[in-house]
Amino acid sequence: MKKLFIYTFLLGILAACGETETAQQQETLQQTEQIQQPQQQTVEIPENQQGMYGYYVGMFEAEEFKKNKKPSYSNKINIAIDKIEDGKIEGHSVIAGNSRPFSGTITDKGNNVYAVEAKEPGDDKYDGTFSFIVDATNKSLQGTWVANDKKLAVTKRKYNLPKKVFMYKKDLELEESVVQDIFYDSYDDEQGTFEIPTEQAILINASNTELKPEDIENLYKGDMEIIRNAIYARHGYTFKYRRMRYIFDKISWYIPVHTEVKDMLTDLEKKNIDLLKRYEKHSEAYYDAYGR
Repeated sequence: MKKLFIYTFLLGILAACGETETAQQQETLQQTEQIQQPQQQTVEIPENQQGMYGYYVGMFEAEEFKKNKKPSYSNKINIAIDKIEDGKIEGHSVIAGNSRPFSGTITDKGNNVYAVEAKEPGDDKYDGTFSFIVDATNKSLQGTWVANDKKLAVTKRKYNLPKKVFMYKKDLELEESVVQDIFYDSYDDEQGTFEIPTEQAILINASNTELKPEDIENLYKGDMEIIRNAIYARHGYTFKYRRMRYIFDKISWYIPVHTEVKDMLTDLEKKNIDLLKRYEKHSEAYYDAYGR
């Protein structure tokens, strides 16, 4: 019995020593980690620079171009400022079906005015260099863009963009200016005709109204295209093809934000899109003629 007591006593001492050693090892490890991983420092961004973040939206106007290459003279662009830190700036532009990042330097010119020089990565045919001034007080951005590839149809563009906020709203309606537009590349010089939308294109909102066959079966093809693509426009889709881009770029509320919006569509919108596509296949275009 005495031997058993002594043996148990010795085991207890050894266990206690082991726990003490383990605790010391853990404390040493924590101290080492604190030395190897310094605390992260929070970088405070001046309030006026924080206010510069966001979307600047307007027309991207051709300034130097080659007429024989059928340039797109004017497209709506969204220049987004995403990050400013230590004299560096990062952002991206959304235009004509593309979203491209840019990065560069930002210089304080005083009076809440900043000068930016930034480049796109250069691995895309349409990349170039942005030079612009941001007026943080008036919430505007203006400058130029110069293409890397001097063989492009447009090698230099200018822009003057107010700051805007994007928000999806299903009740956004198309404006009357849509009816005054002519579909891109629909001119027929020999016949003297061109394709245009009718008033029906702005009377139907397929984002907030469930469509039935009788609502659209007598519509022209172009009108149905506009009704369907207005769904995408409300979600901020950037149109690659000129036929629709030239229509929606003129809409005041339209802001190009995304290159893909399929996952953002509501069930109602998806249902209406399917219906419109079925009828578009068999519909006719509406043509008007030049007065002669």
